[in-house]
Amino acid sequence: MHPGANGGRPPQAAVERGPHPAVERGTHLAAPFEEAEALLADILFDFQGISRRDFRQGVLETMGRSPASRLFHLDVKEADTPREHVLEILRSIRCARDPRAVLGSLGEALRDHDPYGGALPWLEVTVLALTAETGLPARALLHAITLLRTLDPAPGPHQLLLHVPPNAPGRHRIDERTTLPEVLTRLLDHFGGPDAGYALAFLDGLARDRDLLLRHPRLGDLGALLCSLPVARPAPREETAVRLIVQIRLEPETPEHIEAGRYHLRASCYRQPLAGGPIARLHDLVATDSLALEDLVAEGSARLAGWQTLLAELGRNRRSPVRIEFLLPRELLGHSAELWSPTLDGRRIGLLHPVVVRYLDRYINPWLQTEAWYDRWEHLFADTLDRDAADRIDWPPLHPERVADLPGWLDGRPTVACLALDTPYDELDPRVRAAVLDAVEIDGVPAMLWRRTPGAPTEVVDALLRNRPRSLAHLPEAVHRHRKVTREAPTQDGVALFWDDPNCMDPDQDAGFPGMV
Repeated sequence: MHPGANGGRPPQAAVERGPHPAVERGTHLAAPFEEAEALLADILFDFQGISRRDFRQGVLETMGRSPASRLFHLDVKEADTPREHVLEILRSIRCARDPRAVLGSLGEALRDHDPYGGALPWLEVTVLALTAETGLPARALLHAITLLRTLDPAPGPHQLLLHVPPNAPGRHRIDERTTLPEVLTRLLDHFGGPDAGYALAFLDGLARDRDLLLRHPRLGDLGALLCSLPVARPAPREETAVRLIVQIRLEPETPEHIEAGRYHLRASCYRQPLAGGPIARLHDLVATDSLALEDLVAEGSARLAGWQTLLAELGRNRRSPVRIEFLLPRELLGHSAELWSPTLDGRRIGLLHPVVVRYLDRYINPWLQTEAWYDRWEHLFADTLDRDAADRIDWPPLHPERVADLPGWLDGRPTVACLALDTPYDELDPRVRAAVLDAVEIDGVPAMLWRRTPGAPTEVVDALLRNRPRSLAHLPEAVHRHRKVTREAPTQDGVALFWDDPNCMDPDQDAGFPGMV
C-alpha cells in the first residue's frame, strides 16, 4: 500500500541507522495492535462494500495470495454479521505471526477492491502509524487520527493547504484534491529517515487555526495532545508582510502561424515577501480545457471566477497586496490581460490589482535566463539620488530603418532596465518586434511599457514623477493607479506593463502539475 516511511525501508532498517530522538527519550513508537483495533474497525466499517459477504471474502482471498499473508483467509472464522466478521478479521491479524505485514496486506487488498473509497486514505495513514517509524509515538499519532476523523465536515482544501509547510518534501503534489488523511500520510511518509517535523507543523497549524476551532472544538484536544508529546511543539509561524502572486499561464496548443489558435490555461498562486525574493507556491488551478484565442478574456475570466481556493486565499489576505502575472508566449505578449474580469459584476481585473505580462519562453527555458537579465533587474530596483526614477524609463531607437542600432544602443547602456514603446506591441513593424524580442532574450531587458493605442505612455511616466520614487520598483502600482484614475476616459485604451521578475520564478511549476499526464 505504501513504501513506508523512510522511503520504503522497513522499520528495522531505520532502527539500525540509529534511534530517533523521541526513542532516546524513552518513547516507545510501536503501540500494541489491540489498542488500534477500535479505530481500524471504525475505518473498515466506512468501506461501502464491507457489508457484503462477497466483498469481504474477495478481500480475504486477495490477502491470501500475498506473500506477506499467504493463505491468511483460511484462518479467519466465518461470522453471522458483517460487524462480527470485520472484528474477526482484525482478531486474526492480531494473532498472526507478523501482524504488521498482514495489516499491510489488508490495506493493499482494499486498495484493489475499493481504490476510490473515502475510507482508504484513513486506513493508509493508520497502517503507516502502526507499521513504520514516522518520528512520532504511534499511540499519539493514532490518537491524533481518531481526533481528526471526528471533524465533520472535514476542513476544506484551502484550509488544509494553508497549514502545509511550504518546504515540505513533495509540497507541489499536495493540491486542492488532497484529503486530510492524504496530506498527513505524505508529510509523514517521505525519504530521508523518520522526521515528523512537517506533520507536526501541519497538525499544529490546524490546532491553532481560530476559524477551524470555532467549528471544531475538538481541535483543542489535538492541541493538548501535541503539547503532551516528548518533542518540541512548533513555534507559531510569524506573520510577515507578504504579497500574493497569481501567475496565469497560457500555453499554445497550435502552431504560431495559425490565426485561430488555441491555448491551454494553467494558474498558480504564490506568497512572496513584500521586500521581494523567492516565492512559495500555495495553490494550483487544476488544468482546464484549451481556450480559443477569441475566447481568452471571456472563458479565462470564468475559469478564474471558479477558482475557489484562490478566492479563499484572497479573503484570508485582505490586507496583503496582490499582483497578477500573465505568462504569455511571444505571439500573445500584446494580449490585453488587464481586461479579464473574474468578478460577478464584470469588473476588470486591471482595476482591482496590478496586472503585468511576462515572457513565458524565458520563464520555462533556462537558456534564456541570462546574467544580463538579473543584472538589469537589479538596476531596475536600484535607488537613485541624482535623478527621478521616471527618468530611467528609456526610449530606444525603434524605427524600422534604425532597428539595427538597438543592440549597440543597449550594449552601451548596461543599466537600462525599462523601455517605453510608442507603438502597441502587436502593431510594431515585424522587424522592430523581432528586435524588441531580441532585447528581452539576448540583452536581458526585464521591463517595458506601451499603450494599447499608438502614443507615448507619458501619463504613467507623469504619474511616477508626481510620486517622485527613488526606484522603479513600484511601477506595477503606478500603472495600476493610472488605470483606476483614467477608467472613465472615453479614449482610454489602457497601458500594458511587461514586468519579468527573475526572482518570481517557480522552477517546479511543471513538476507533477495537477491534470498533467
